[in-house]
Amino acid sequence: MSPLSTPNRLSEAQQLLEHGDFTQAVTLYQEVLPDLDAEFGIDHDTPWQARLMLGLALYGLGRFAEAETYHRRALEGRDRILGPDHPDTIRTRSRLADAVGEQGRFKQAEAIAQEAIRLGEAKGLQSHDGVLMARLTVAWIRFRQERWEEAAQLATEVRADLERCVGAEHQLTFSAGNLLARCLQNTGDLEGAEARAKQVYSGRLGMLGAEHPHTIAIAHDLVDILVAEGKVPEAASLAAKVLPAAERALGGAHRWTAGLRERATMAHSGQEGS
Repeated sequence: MSPLSTPNRLSEAQQLLEHGDFTQAVTLYQEVLPDLDAEFGIDHDTPWQARLMLGLALYGLGRFAEAETYHRRALEGRDRILGPDHPDTIRTRSRLADAVGEQGRFKQAEAIAQEAIRLGEAKGLQSHDGVLMARLTVAWIRFRQERWEEAAQLATEVRADLERCVGAEHQLTFSAGNLLARCLQNTGDLEGAEARAKQVYSGRLGMLGAEHPHTIAIAHDLVDILVAEGKVPEAASLAAKVLPAAERALGGAHRWTAGLRERATMAHSGQEGS
């Protein structure tokens, strides 16, 4: 048992999650959940919020089925005690849509996201981050369905609304910019994709630091965009710069680490893979 009190352990878990240390966050949330249940009971929001956060940490590790389980539990609890159109419930529903979509169940994920949008807009919450998040999820689903033009249009619209409602330096705004960069790459606008990806990379680097998984993710995508443009030396240089952080934060076997490692060798090997 940790010597820290339950509130302090909960705060520590939240800090780990924010810093991108998903493995340690999962461990601490799992340790503290039984104490939260005993202290607060099922009619208090704190245990359900902790389940949502645990799901986000699992999501960050790519453990999407487990993330879905905790997001569903959090949604069930919040639906019951807060109501389906409460801002926190809408936010939880949007997170569930992400976890479901990551498992390839796009129709179900979109239905969940559209329900979050409908509930939020009916209550006048068009500018709420949960509704904007759900709209971003719909754009991401279009991307995964290879409906590139539609995805790019939706990502452009939601990014503009995010910038207006939550600010240009918000993580959701960066996420929308990341998605837009990938959409532009797939529609052939490589120059636009590079500019957007560099903007997101710079923003995440300043806000989150070099070793946060979200910073590494956009660096990985930017490297691929540079390769597609034929800017192999620049791509290899960036990959080599980011690779040590990826190895420390994600491990050598992670797909982003492996991709960066492959790209970092291109300048020496003469490869120009796509």
